[in-house]
Amino acid sequence: MRNRLPNVTVDKGPVKQEPWIIASAGAASQRAHKFATWLFVLGVVLPGDMSFLLAGAKFNPERFIIALLLIPALFLLLQRGRRFVVCDLFVLLASAWMLVVSADNRSAELSSAGAVALELLGGYFVARAYFFGHLAVAEFISGLKVAVVVIVAVAMVDHMSGKLIVNSFLGLNSEPEYRNGLMRGASVFPHAISYGTFCTAAGAIFLYAGRHRMSQICWVGVAFVGCFLAMSSAPMLMFMVVLSVYSYDRLLKSSPWRWKAFAAVIGAVLAFIYLTTNNPTSWIIAHLTLDPSTGYFRKATWDRAFYNIGFAPWIGFGFGDIGEGLEFFDNASVDAVWLVIALRFGIPIVVFLLLANVTSFFVGFGRTTVGPTLDEYMDRMRSGFTFAVITFVLVGLTVHYWNTMWMLWGAYIGIRASLYEHFLGTRHLGQLYSAWHGPPVYVPATTRRW
Repeated sequence: MRNRLPNVTVDKGPVKQEPWIIASAGAASQRAHKFATWLFVLGVVLPGDMSFLLAGAKFNPERFIIALLLIPALFLLLQRGRRFVVCDLFVLLASAWMLVVSADNRSAELSSAGAVALELLGGYFVARAYFFGHLAVAEFISGLKVAVVVIVAVAMVDHMSGKLIVNSFLGLNSEPEYRNGLMRGASVFPHAISYGTFCTAAGAIFLYAGRHRMSQICWVGVAFVGCFLAMSSAPMLMFMVVLSVYSYDRLLKSSPWRWKAFAAVIGAVLAFIYLTTNNPTSWIIAHLTLDPSTGYFRKATWDRAFYNIGFAPWIGFGFGDIGEGLEFFDNASVDAVWLVIALRFGIPIVVFLLLANVTSFFVGFGRTTVGPTLDEYMDRMRSGFTFAVITFVLVGLTVHYWNTMWMLWGAYIGIRASLYEHFLGTRHLGQLYSAWHGPPVYVPATTRRW
């Protein structure tokens, strides 16, 4: 019966395996696409504000790279053995909604909506296609490490020079902001909070990608230093949340009830705050931000945005002016991606995009979405990319994304969806092995060839 397990050799000791070739019968080939991976990483490292015209169309590095990779990516997704997941539908709906509601407006608005749709949808499908399987995910992590080192190094140059060096090079505003007497680095991103969000998401991935404890500490440490250089409340808070939840996960790894207990505790804490304080939102802002004044400003922004959304809940206002010209908060920056897309495209896109994020890692109660697959690395990466997706969702409550951040958000959702697709194709091996031999025993990291 052991011979019926493809690509797995079982003996009385640990499972001797090549994890990246474990696949269900008839599954698509799983290999690294080095050229596409490093081209994608180049799109992350190059500044998104570095725009240029090509055949009359405005491009920046990430849009140009997505345009190069998108058609081959679609062919890869359509090859035999690949399968669609429900997340694909919601990403398509979100992108299509942007274009549909902008079609009746000016061509300039349709062009802007098309750029966002290209970054989100293109980043998603490029990641879905090229970063599928063990080898491809490992190659992406290698590229992400290089990107983090380069981007954090540029942020250090920001601090040493006393100005935003990339913005200065591009002829943009190079005067930095300061918080608690410390400069806020932005590196290759247009704002410090975008840079901090990138570092937090990368740190979440590195927590689960480390082959050895020292390697894990090193790479998570680099990401944390990068996040600190941004001096941004939301990414820093999210980094602490990620570290705490990771520690909790490792401490109670053998307890299947740990996530139900975790959700119950979070619910109880929120209920306590709302029941014992006169203004719960203000309490949270005052105690969980580095600079409470920015939190109160965002609260007022949310109140005014909800008021305006009520006037055009279905199709939004497009990219034009919103509200009354003399109202301060109608002219102020709306620092929340969820509010911005609702104001521009209506409430439906908020629903589609939120469902796209959630269904990349959760497809409903009563279905098996996690479990052993005989590939410990891929099991861990599902958790890592779940945290990365949640980072974008939650930090997006305090910042609007544009350019490279849209591509990265789409890519992380896409990789997490591909990890779920990979799980669907390999879980039966773990189930069969568990039924015959008990829980799988993984080969120690030092004996693996990854």
